[in-house]
Amino acid sequence: MSGRIDFTMGFNAGKTAKAGGDSSYRVYVFGNFSGVAVPWEQSKMRKIDVDNFEQVLAQVTPTLEVSSGITLQFPALEDFHPDAWLGKVKLLADLRTLKSELGNPNTAAQAAAKIQAFFPGVVASEAAAPVAETESQDDMLERLLGKKPEGAVEASDSLDSLLKQIVEPHVAKDANPQHGVLIDVIDAATAQFVKALLHRQDFQALEALWRATYELVHEEAADAQQLYLLDISQAQLLAELEKGGESVVQRLQQHIQTGDGEQDVLIVADYLFADNADDKALLGYCADLAAKCGAGFLACAGNGLVVEALQNAADWLAYRQQIQADSVILTYPRVLMRLPYGSKRDPLESLAFEECTNIPQTNELLWGNSAFLAARVLLRAAQDDATPEQFFFADVPAFSYELDGEQVLQPATEVVLNEVQANNLLAQNIMPVVSYRQRQGLRLLGLDTLA
Repeated sequence: MSGRIDFTMGFNAGKTAKAGGDSSYRVYVFGNFSGVAVPWEQSKMRKIDVDNFEQVLAQVTPTLEVSSGITLQFPALEDFHPDAWLGKVKLLADLRTLKSELGNPNTAAQAAAKIQAFFPGVVASEAAAPVAETESQDDMLERLLGKKPEGAVEASDSLDSLLKQIVEPHVAKDANPQHGVLIDVIDAATAQFVKALLHRQDFQALEALWRATYELVHEEAADAQQLYLLDISQAQLLAELEKGGESVVQRLQQHIQTGDGEQDVLIVADYLFADNADDKALLGYCADLAAKCGAGFLACAGNGLVVEALQNAADWLAYRQQIQADSVILTYPRVLMRLPYGSKRDPLESLAFEECTNIPQTNELLWGNSAFLAARVLLRAAQDDATPEQFFFADVPAFSYELDGEQVLQPATEVVLNEVQANNLLAQNIMPVVSYRQRQGLRLLGLDTLA
């Protein structure tokens, strides 16, 4: 793909360039780093770099509410791995205990009887049939967690509830109970739970944000920059806008003033803007916020916004003319953040588990905000003159799968753009990220603002 690469570096177009790439940035990363609805005003503006990343992550301790009374905490990046949290969800811990009992000749009969007693006349079938495919992951997760009780039997404790709601879909009447089959049933039910939780939107958003931040601070050029985290979600910023939005402007301006005044300012937001009134109002506010702070604002365009821009170019242009468009760069689409868990790539120690099917589906993979790539290009160009190599990212997650007898490389973008599509996006001032079918890597095709 040829495309174009714009070396005016977006926000600095029209400004007097500093000689020889001798510039630096003060970068503010906006996102829901804590994962909880803590008032953003109570959050510290945290300085982060390659040396203190782990310390900052531990201080923030991202938290996810799995269900009422069940939370997971991630004080380290490795804690997002299922092996780190499987034993911390009591329902899963109960399953593992039951599996262990079934695998022990001294307790197997008792464990099997526990299942059979809970389902009178029902024992394990010869095969662990999966839950109906029509059930959504969210519905299934709610069922597993007890939000949607099934049947009239009231569970008296977590284990009984677990058996009732997870094991029941896998059992059938009039079959001989086999302990090995029951173990398979438990593994299948556990795998379904793990997959549903891994693919829940809030879990993915939290994991993807911290992985993107890790890559940003580990960018070689980041050593010469100053990076700060502000724990404010897109929903929280919208709420601030509805109250006038001045508190965010004032806090950011005050913090910028603590610097030496020589650095350019970037705001990298883990926000995805859709084609609706709220998001367009918020994007306009973010553009104004950046302009008032003398900053550039980086974020990601959602599918709906891209479709609107391509199908209604005149309306898209009119909208851009109404906001501080020269302060905003939007990228598209999202990018792959890690390899899927599975026996061939990243196996789980505690469970035979495949996160995706043989031919991966888009919703089975972890995608993150591509605006972080644009920020990394700007940091690279701050240290050296802009070159095509600065727009290319070779070290991205890569894996292959078999299709029609051939090995196919999984593209590292959520949407695979061809040359015509990428150039159409460039014409609407949305910066495309492209990946390749048979080559590892990503390329950002430009850094124009929305102006």
